[in-house]
Amino acid sequence: MNIKKDISRFLSTNWVVLIISGTFFVVGGSSCENKKANWDSFGDPIAPEAAITTDAMLTGVASADSLAVKFEAEITEVCQMKGCWMTLKSADGSPVRVTFKDYGFFVPKDAAGKKVIIEGVALSEVLDEATARHYAEDSGKPFDENADLRQVSVIASGVLIAKEDQL
Repeated sequence: MNIKKDISRFLSTNWVVLIISGTFFVVGGSSCENKKANWDSFGDPIAPEAAITTDAMLTGVASADSLAVKFEAEITEVCQMKGCWMTLKSADGSPVRVTFKDYGFFVPKDAAGKKVIIEGVALSEVLDEATARHYAEDSGKPFDENADLRQVSVIASGVLIAKEDQL
């Protein structure tokens, strides 16, 4: 009979723990879903947490040839032909261009002005003239032959763009 009492006491105690754990899990799961629901996702799935600032990313890439990054920024421009690249706002005005890994996904052409989280590889590079002309053509601007062709480029594997209620 003592075994039944011990099992009964064990189960009643653990049911309380399981119910409390289940409640926290549901609440925690619901919170995670709400965070992900506030973003439109493109490319590989990524989580919005742990993104650094654009300025921190620029500081990091300045001291490395390439750098795995996850950072938050504001979109300033999107390719109006397909959505195959975007440019981002940086505090110092330096250009940050984002393309998408293996040309595997695009972003909406009306995404300018929205908050974005990008995960990928950043590198500092000098564009060749043909690529710079191509980017100018895609954005509907004339190519500036005197423009500085140095820029930070990011090859994004995953992108999150804030939904309207997150702006």
